[in-house]
Amino acid sequence: MSSSLGLIGYLGLGLLGGLLGAKLKIPAGALIGAMLTIIFFKIFMKVHWDIPRSFTFVLQVFLGIMVGASFQPELVQVMKKIAIPVIISCVVLMGTGVILAVVFTRLGLVDIGTAYLGTSPGAMSALIVLALESEAQPMLVVCFHFIRVVFVILTAPLIFRLVSGH
Repeated sequence: MSSSLGLIGYLGLGLLGGLLGAKLKIPAGALIGAMLTIIFFKIFMKVHWDIPRSFTFVLQVFLGIMVGASFQPELVQVMKKIAIPVIISCVVLMGTGVILAVVFTRLGLVDIGTAYLGTSPGAMSALIVLALESEAQPMLVVCFHFIRVVFVILTAPLIFRLVSGH
């Protein structure tokens, strides 16, 4: 099958899965629903379709548009107030990710690029795009972030109650 037809197939399946994930009100439901639908389809149908390499460029452009469009000018004032805590948080989280990436690589679990992108804090969709563009293994990066998101969703209410006293 041509890569264009493969892309159309994946887009159709992904749209159905994304709609289902959103309808079920799963956090990041469109992303997770689309991803799981395609994964299950490939497992059960034992089918792999190539998609055009240019698709990752289009995906990056759309991701950039989404991030840019969500910016509000009022955020500049808020960012000034929280700049130091945000920088400290970023350095600590990224430093922890680097340490874990080195440990996982030295243990022979994954290559350094996959380990770094998998342990990096941030939006799953952006890190998956980075994995697709690099020598990293995108599916393993997805696994890291999918499990992290599910873990956070499951534990956040309890932790919030504990730290906020509610």
